[in-house]
Amino acid sequence: MRKKRFPSGFFIGAASAGIKDNDKDVGVIYCPCGFRAAALFTKNRFKAAPVVISEKHLPLGKVLVVNSGVANAATGEKGLRDAMEIASYAGKQFDASPEEVLMASTGVIGKILPLQKIKAGIKNIKESFLSKPVSPDDFAQSILTTDTKRKTVWTENFWACAKGSGMICPDMATFLCFIVTDAAFPKGKEKSILRECAQPFNRMTVDGEMSTNDTVFLLSSGIRNVPREASALSKELLYVCAHLAEKIIDDGEGRHKVIDISVRGAKSFYEAKKTALHLATSPLIKTAFNGESPNWGRILSRAGSLNVRMRSEKVRITICGVKVFAAGQGGAKNFNVRALKGRLKKKNVSLEIDLGAGVAGCVYRTTDLSCEYVKINAGYLT
Repeated sequence: MRKKRFPSGFFIGAASAGIKDNDKDVGVIYCPCGFRAAALFTKNRFKAAPVVISEKHLPLGKVLVVNSGVANAATGEKGLRDAMEIASYAGKQFDASPEEVLMASTGVIGKILPLQKIKAGIKNIKESFLSKPVSPDDFAQSILTTDTKRKTVWTENFWACAKGSGMICPDMATFLCFIVTDAAFPKGKEKSILRECAQPFNRMTVDGEMSTNDTVFLLSSGIRNVPREASALSKELLYVCAHLAEKIIDDGEGRHKVIDISVRGAKSFYEAKKTALHLATSPLIKTAFNGESPNWGRILSRAGSLNVRMRSEKVRITICGVKVFAAGQGGAKNFNVRALKGRLKKKNVSLEIDLGAGVAGCVYRTTDLSCEYVKINAGYLT
Protein backbone atom coordinates (compact mmCIF):
# COMPACT_ATOMS: atom_id res chain seq x y z
CA MET A 1 0.00 0.00 0.00
CA ARG A 2 2.91 2.36 0.54
CA LYS A 3 4.87 1.67 -2.62
CA LYS A 4 5.98 4.95 -4.22
CA ARG A 5 4.61 5.11 -7.75
CA PHE A 6 3.41 8.35 -9.23
CA PRO A 7 0.07 7.82 -11.01
CA SER A 8 0.48 7.39 -14.75
CA GLY A 9 -0.89 9.83 -17.30
CA PHE A 10 0.24 12.98 -15.48
CA PHE A 11 3.04 15.53 -15.75
CA ILE A 12 3.71 17.49 -12.57
CA GLY A 13 6.21 20.17 -11.64
CA ALA A 14 6.84 23.66 -10.32
CA ALA A 15 8.91 26.78 -10.87
CA SER A 16 10.25 29.77 -8.97
CA ALA A 17 8.45 32.67 -10.61
CA GLY A 18 9.53 35.39 -8.18
CA ILE A 19 6.26 35.72 -6.26
CA LYS A 20 8.06 34.50 -3.14
CA ASP A 21 11.73 34.99 -2.38
CA ASN A 22 13.92 32.13 -3.60
CA ASP A 23 11.29 29.39 -3.49
CA LYS A 24 8.92 27.49 -5.76
CA ASP A 25 5.66 29.40 -6.09
CA VAL A 26 3.89 28.17 -9.26
CA GLY A 27 2.89 24.56 -9.85
CA VAL A 28 1.25 22.68 -12.73
CA ILE A 29 -0.41 19.29 -13.06
CA TYR A 30 -0.97 18.31 -16.70
CA CYS A 31 -2.84 15.29 -18.08
CA PRO A 32 -2.63 15.20 -21.93
CA CYS A 33 -5.47 12.69 -22.22
CA GLY A 34 -7.62 14.65 -19.78
CA PHE A 35 -8.73 13.93 -16.23
CA ARG A 36 -11.99 13.65 -14.34
CA ALA A 37 -11.99 15.92 -11.32
CA ALA A 38 -13.96 16.11 -8.13
CA ALA A 39 -13.49 18.89 -5.61
CA LEU A 40 -14.63 20.31 -2.30
CA PHE A 41 -14.46 24.06 -1.73
CA THR A 42 -14.61 26.56 1.10
CA LYS A 43 -18.01 27.62 2.40
CA ASN A 44 -16.67 31.09 3.14
CA ARG A 45 -18.94 33.75 1.61
CA PHE A 46 -15.90 35.55 0.18
CA LYS A 47 -14.72 32.80 -2.14
CA ALA A 48 -11.49 33.54 -3.94
CA ALA A 49 -11.50 33.90 -7.74
CA PRO A 50 -9.80 30.53 -8.40
CA VAL A 51 -12.50 28.81 -6.35
CA VAL A 52 -15.28 30.49 -8.33
CA ILE A 53 -13.68 29.55 -11.65
CA SER A 54 -12.78 25.97 -10.73
CA GLU A 55 -16.35 25.35 -9.58
CA LYS A 56 -17.52 26.32 -13.08
CA HIS A 57 -14.88 24.25 -14.93
CA LEU A 58 -15.47 20.92 -13.18
CA PRO A 59 -15.61 17.96 -13.70
CA LEU A 60 -13.38 17.58 -16.78
CA GLY A 61 -9.98 19.10 -17.41
CA LYS A 62 -6.42 18.76 -18.63
CA VAL A 63 -4.47 21.30 -16.56
CA LEU A 64 -4.36 22.48 -12.97
CA VAL A 65 -2.40 25.63 -12.07
CA VAL A 66 -1.61 26.69 -8.52
CA ASN A 67 0.30 29.66 -7.15
CA SER A 68 1.33 30.62 -3.63
CA GLY A 69 2.09 34.04 -2.17
CA VAL A 70 -1.07 35.71 -3.53
CA ALA A 71 -4.56 34.39 -2.71
CA ASN A 72 -6.45 36.37 -5.39
CA ALA A 73 -9.28 36.70 -2.86
CA ALA A 74 -11.38 39.83 -2.27
CA THR A 75 -10.11 41.18 -5.61
CA GLY A 76 -13.49 41.68 -7.30
CA GLU A 77 -14.05 41.48 -11.03
CA LYS A 78 -10.38 42.11 -11.76
CA GLY A 79 -9.47 39.01 -9.77
CA LEU A 80 -11.85 36.93 -11.86
CA ARG A 81 -10.53 38.40 -15.11
CA ASP A 82 -6.93 37.79 -14.03
CA ALA A 83 -7.68 34.20 -13.10
CA MET A 84 -9.33 33.60 -16.48
CA GLU A 85 -6.33 35.17 -18.21
CA ILE A 86 -4.09 32.64 -16.49
CA ALA A 87 -6.48 29.85 -17.46
CA SER A 88 -6.40 30.96 -21.10
CA TYR A 89 -2.62 31.22 -21.10
CA ALA A 90 -2.18 27.78 -19.51
CA GLY A 91 -4.66 26.34 -21.98
CA LYS A 92 -2.65 27.65 -24.95
CA GLN A 93 0.58 26.28 -23.47
CA PHE A 94 -0.88 22.81 -23.00
CA ASP A 95 -3.30 22.55 -25.93
CA ALA A 96 -6.41 22.87 -23.79
CA SER A 97 -9.40 25.18 -23.68
CA PRO A 98 -9.63 27.67 -20.78
CA GLU A 99 -12.55 25.61 -19.45
CA GLU A 100 -10.20 22.62 -19.13
CA VAL A 101 -8.00 24.49 -16.64
CA LEU A 102 -8.55 24.30 -12.89
CA MET A 103 -6.97 26.78 -10.52
CA ALA A 104 -5.94 27.28 -6.90
CA SER A 105 -4.19 30.12 -5.12
CA THR A 106 -2.96 30.69 -1.59
CA GLY A 107 -1.28 33.57 0.19
CA VAL A 108 -2.13 37.13 1.12
CA ILE A 109 -5.79 38.15 0.73
CA GLY A 110 -6.50 41.30 -1.29
CA LYS A 111 -3.36 41.28 -3.44
CA ILE A 112 -3.58 41.23 -7.23
CA LEU A 113 -2.11 38.31 -9.16
CA PRO A 114 1.32 39.04 -10.72
CA LEU A 115 0.20 37.83 -14.14
CA GLN A 116 3.51 38.02 -15.97
CA LYS A 117 5.37 36.16 -13.24
CA ILE A 118 2.79 33.37 -13.17
CA LYS A 119 2.81 33.10 -16.98
CA ALA A 120 6.59 32.88 -16.97
CA GLY A 121 6.39 30.19 -14.33
CA ILE A 122 3.90 28.15 -16.37
CA LYS A 123 6.10 28.40 -19.48
CA ASN A 124 9.16 27.39 -17.46
CA ILE A 125 7.33 24.33 -16.12
CA LYS A 126 6.20 23.32 -19.61
CA GLU A 127 9.79 23.41 -20.83
CA SER A 128 11.00 21.45 -17.81
CA PHE A 129 8.56 18.64 -18.61
CA LEU A 130 10.73 17.75 -21.61
CA SER A 131 13.55 16.62 -19.33
CA LYS A 132 11.76 15.94 -16.04
CA PRO A 133 8.05 15.23 -16.49
CA VAL A 134 7.42 14.19 -12.89
CA SER A 135 8.63 16.37 -10.00
CA PRO A 136 6.01 15.89 -7.28
CA ASP A 137 8.24 17.22 -4.48
CA ASP A 138 8.70 20.49 -6.37
CA PHE A 139 4.95 20.81 -6.78
CA ALA A 140 4.39 20.12 -3.07
CA GLN A 141 6.95 22.82 -2.26
CA SER A 142 5.31 25.38 -4.55
CA ILE A 143 2.06 25.52 -2.56
CA LEU A 144 3.55 26.32 0.86
CA THR A 145 3.10 29.61 2.72
CA THR A 146 3.73 29.61 6.48
CA ASP A 147 4.21 25.83 6.40
CA THR A 148 7.56 24.60 7.67
CA LYS A 149 7.65 21.43 5.56
CA ARG A 150 6.09 19.64 2.62
CA LYS A 151 3.13 17.38 3.32
CA THR A 152 2.83 14.40 0.96
CA VAL A 153 1.38 10.90 1.05
CA TRP A 154 2.12 8.05 -1.37
CA THR A 155 0.12 4.84 -1.65
CA GLU A 156 -0.29 2.14 -4.29
CA ASN A 157 -2.92 4.11 -6.21
CA PHE A 158 -2.57 7.70 -5.00
CA TRP A 159 -0.14 10.55 -4.64
CA ALA A 160 -1.30 13.55 -2.62
CA CYS A 161 0.03 16.76 -1.14
CA ALA A 162 -1.43 19.51 0.98
CA LYS A 163 -0.57 22.89 2.45
CA GLY A 164 -1.91 24.39 5.60
CA SER A 165 -0.54 25.57 8.90
CA GLY A 166 -2.78 28.44 10.00
CA MET A 167 -6.37 29.45 9.24
CA ILE A 168 -7.33 25.85 9.89
CA CYS A 169 -10.91 25.26 10.98
CA PRO A 170 -13.28 22.68 9.54
CA ASP A 171 -16.27 23.10 7.34
CA MET A 172 -14.81 21.27 4.40
CA ALA A 173 -11.04 21.16 4.36
CA THR A 174 -9.50 24.49 5.35
CA PHE A 175 -6.40 24.27 3.20
CA LEU A 176 -5.25 23.32 -0.30
CA CYS A 177 -5.04 19.63 -1.11
CA PHE A 178 -4.27 17.84 -4.38
CA ILE A 179 -4.91 14.11 -4.76
CA VAL A 180 -3.83 12.41 -7.99
CA THR A 181 -4.66 8.89 -9.16
CA ASP A 182 -4.73 6.85 -12.34
CA ALA A 183 -7.38 4.54 -10.91
CA ALA A 184 -10.81 4.73 -12.48
CA PHE A 185 -13.51 5.61 -9.96
CA PRO A 186 -17.15 4.75 -10.72
CA LYS A 187 -18.21 7.49 -13.13
CA GLY A 188 -20.28 10.19 -11.46
CA LYS A 189 -19.44 8.91 -7.98
CA GLU A 190 -16.14 10.76 -7.54
CA LYS A 191 -17.50 13.70 -5.57
CA SER A 192 -19.59 11.65 -3.16
CA ILE A 193 -16.62 9.35 -2.53
CA LEU A 194 -14.31 12.32 -1.99
CA ARG A 195 -16.78 14.00 0.36
CA GLU A 196 -16.98 10.87 2.50
CA CYS A 197 -13.24 10.18 2.52
CA ALA A 198 -12.38 13.82 3.28
CA GLN A 199 -14.10 13.69 6.69
CA PRO A 200 -10.76 13.70 8.59
CA PHE A 201 -10.30 17.27 7.29
CA ASN A 202 -13.52 18.19 9.08
CA ARG A 203 -12.23 17.05 12.46
CA MET A 204 -9.14 19.22 12.81
CA THR A 205 -8.50 22.83 13.74
CA VAL A 206 -5.54 25.04 14.59
CA ASP A 207 -7.12 28.42 15.21
CA GLY A 208 -10.82 28.31 14.37
CA GLU A 209 -10.35 30.37 11.20
CA MET A 210 -11.77 29.41 7.78
CA SER A 211 -9.90 30.49 4.66
CA THR A 212 -11.36 32.04 1.51
CA ASN A 213 -9.43 29.63 -0.73
CA ASP A 214 -9.95 26.16 0.78
CA THR A 215 -9.94 23.49 -1.90
CA VAL A 216 -9.49 19.74 -2.16
CA PHE A 217 -9.03 18.33 -5.67
CA LEU A 218 -9.21 14.67 -6.67
CA LEU A 219 -7.85 14.21 -10.19
CA SER A 220 -8.12 10.87 -11.99
CA SER A 221 -6.62 10.04 -15.37
CA GLY A 222 -8.71 6.84 -15.27
CA ILE A 223 -6.28 5.02 -17.54
CA ARG A 224 -5.76 2.09 -15.19
CA ASN A 225 -8.58 -0.23 -14.25
CA VAL A 226 -7.83 -1.36 -10.73
CA PRO A 227 -8.87 -4.98 -10.15
CA ARG A 228 -10.46 -4.32 -6.80
CA GLU A 229 -13.76 -3.21 -5.37
CA ALA A 230 -14.58 0.47 -5.23
CA SER A 231 -14.85 0.18 -1.45
CA ALA A 232 -11.19 -0.84 -1.24
CA LEU A 233 -10.18 2.18 -3.32
CA SER A 234 -12.26 4.42 -1.04
CA LYS A 235 -10.56 2.92 2.00
CA GLU A 236 -7.18 3.79 0.50
CA LEU A 237 -8.35 7.34 -0.23
CA LEU A 238 -9.54 7.68 3.37
CA TYR A 239 -6.06 6.60 4.50
CA VAL A 240 -4.56 9.36 2.33
CA CYS A 241 -6.85 12.05 3.76
CA ALA A 242 -6.35 10.92 7.36
CA HIS A 243 -2.57 11.06 7.07
CA LEU A 244 -2.62 14.47 5.40
CA ALA A 245 -4.84 15.75 8.22
CA GLU A 246 -2.28 14.50 10.75
CA LYS A 247 0.52 16.29 8.90
CA ILE A 248 -1.46 19.55 8.81
CA ILE A 249 -2.02 19.59 12.57
CA ASP A 250 1.54 18.50 13.29
CA ASP A 251 2.73 21.58 11.35
CA GLY A 252 0.22 23.96 12.96
CA GLU A 253 1.53 27.50 13.36
CA GLY A 254 3.51 27.82 16.59
CA ARG A 255 2.55 24.29 17.60
CA HIS A 256 4.13 22.82 20.75
CA LYS A 257 1.39 20.24 21.40
CA VAL A 258 -0.94 18.10 19.32
CA ILE A 259 -4.15 17.64 21.31
CA ASP A 260 -6.63 14.83 20.69
CA ILE A 261 -10.03 15.87 22.04
CA SER A 262 -12.50 13.01 22.51
CA VAL A 263 -16.15 13.60 23.26
CA ARG A 264 -18.09 10.56 24.50
CA GLY A 265 -21.60 9.97 25.74
CA ALA A 266 -23.25 12.49 23.42
CA LYS A 267 -26.84 12.21 22.30
CA SER A 268 -25.85 12.35 18.61
CA PHE A 269 -22.74 12.49 16.46
CA TYR A 270 -23.65 16.06 15.52
CA GLU A 271 -23.64 17.15 19.17
CA ALA A 272 -20.42 15.22 19.85
CA LYS A 273 -18.72 16.96 16.94
CA LYS A 274 -20.11 20.34 17.94
CA THR A 275 -18.79 19.90 21.48
CA ALA A 276 -15.38 18.72 20.30
CA LEU A 277 -14.98 21.75 18.04
CA HIS A 278 -16.16 24.04 20.84
CA LEU A 279 -13.44 22.67 23.12
CA ALA A 280 -10.79 22.60 20.38
CA THR A 281 -11.22 26.31 19.65
CA SER A 282 -11.08 27.53 23.25
CA PRO A 283 -8.10 29.86 23.79
CA LEU A 284 -8.18 29.08 27.52
CA ILE A 285 -7.99 25.32 26.98
CA LYS A 286 -5.31 25.66 24.29
CA THR A 287 -3.15 27.91 26.46
CA ALA A 288 -3.58 25.57 29.44
CA PHE A 289 -2.12 22.73 27.37
CA ASN A 290 0.65 25.02 26.15
CA GLY A 291 1.50 25.75 29.79
CA GLU A 292 1.21 22.06 30.68
CA SER A 293 -1.47 22.88 33.26
CA PRO A 294 -4.16 20.26 34.14
CA ASN A 295 -6.79 22.98 34.48
CA TRP A 296 -9.95 20.88 34.17
CA GLY A 297 -12.12 23.79 35.34
CA ARG A 298 -11.61 25.51 31.99
CA ILE A 299 -12.78 22.37 30.20
CA LEU A 300 -15.88 22.00 32.37
CA SER A 301 -16.80 25.67 32.01
CA ARG A 302 -16.35 25.62 28.22
CA ALA A 303 -18.44 22.46 27.79
CA GLY A 304 -21.19 23.87 30.00
CA SER A 305 -21.48 27.00 27.87
CA LEU A 306 -22.61 25.02 24.82
CA ASN A 307 -26.24 24.24 24.03
CA VAL A 308 -26.00 20.46 23.68
CA ARG A 309 -27.70 17.74 25.67
CA MET A 310 -25.72 16.45 28.63
CA ARG A 311 -26.42 15.06 32.09
CA SER A 312 -24.38 17.33 34.30
CA GLU A 313 -24.50 14.84 37.16
CA LYS A 314 -22.74 12.23 34.98
CA VAL A 315 -20.09 14.35 33.23
CA ARG A 316 -16.53 13.02 33.50
CA ILE A 317 -13.26 14.63 32.36
CA THR A 318 -9.98 12.82 31.70
CA ILE A 319 -6.66 14.45 30.79
CA CYS A 320 -3.87 12.31 29.32
CA GLY A 321 -5.55 9.19 30.67
CA VAL A 322 -5.98 10.58 34.20
CA LYS A 323 -9.52 11.09 35.51
CA VAL A 324 -9.65 14.61 36.96
CA PHE A 325 -13.38 15.20 37.36
CA ALA A 326 -16.44 12.98 37.86
CA ALA A 327 -19.65 14.82 38.71
CA GLY A 328 -21.38 11.81 40.20
CA GLN A 329 -18.39 10.92 42.35
CA GLY A 330 -17.91 14.14 44.25
CA GLY A 331 -16.59 16.31 41.40
CA ALA A 332 -12.84 16.94 41.51
CA LYS A 333 -10.78 13.76 41.75
CA ASN A 334 -7.65 13.26 43.75
CA PHE A 335 -4.81 12.77 41.31
CA ASN A 336 -1.05 13.13 41.28
CA VAL A 337 -0.62 16.63 39.85
CA ARG A 338 3.14 16.22 39.36
CA ALA A 339 2.69 12.96 37.49
CA LEU A 340 -0.01 14.43 35.24
CA LYS A 341 2.15 17.47 34.50
CA GLY A 342 4.83 15.02 33.42
CA ARG A 343 2.43 13.51 30.89
CA LEU A 344 1.51 16.98 29.69
CA LYS A 345 5.14 17.64 28.76
CA LYS A 346 4.82 15.24 25.85
CA LYS A 347 4.13 16.49 22.33
CA ASN A 348 0.97 14.38 21.94
CA VAL A 349 -1.58 14.96 24.69
CA SER A 350 -5.26 14.22 25.12
CA LEU A 351 -8.51 15.38 26.64
CA GLU A 352 -11.66 13.30 26.99
CA ILE A 353 -15.08 14.39 28.22
CA ASP A 354 -18.09 12.12 28.69
CA LEU A 355 -21.40 14.01 28.51
CA GLY A 356 -23.39 11.15 30.01
CA ALA A 357 -26.30 11.69 27.62
CA GLY A 358 -25.97 8.92 25.03
CA VAL A 359 -23.55 6.72 23.12
CA ALA A 360 -22.32 8.97 20.30
CA GLY A 361 -18.75 10.25 20.12
CA CYS A 362 -16.28 12.23 18.04
CA VAL A 363 -12.53 12.81 18.11
CA TYR A 364 -11.03 16.15 17.08
CA ARG A 365 -7.38 17.04 16.65
CA THR A 366 -6.04 20.50 17.44
CA THR A 367 -2.94 22.34 18.63
CA ASP A 368 -2.04 24.45 21.62
CA LEU A 369 -1.90 28.25 21.49
CA SER A 370 1.62 29.58 21.84
CA CYS A 371 3.53 32.86 21.79
CA GLU A 372 4.98 31.78 18.45
CA TYR A 373 1.49 31.59 16.94
CA VAL A 374 0.84 35.17 18.00
CA LYS A 375 4.15 36.37 16.56
CA ILE A 376 3.59 34.62 13.23
CA ASN A 377 0.14 36.11 12.74
CA ALA A 378 0.85 39.53 14.17
CA GLY A 379 3.44 39.99 11.44
CA TYR A 380 1.59 38.36 8.52
CA LEU A 381 0.26 40.96 6.11
CA THR A 382 -3.37 40.45 5.14
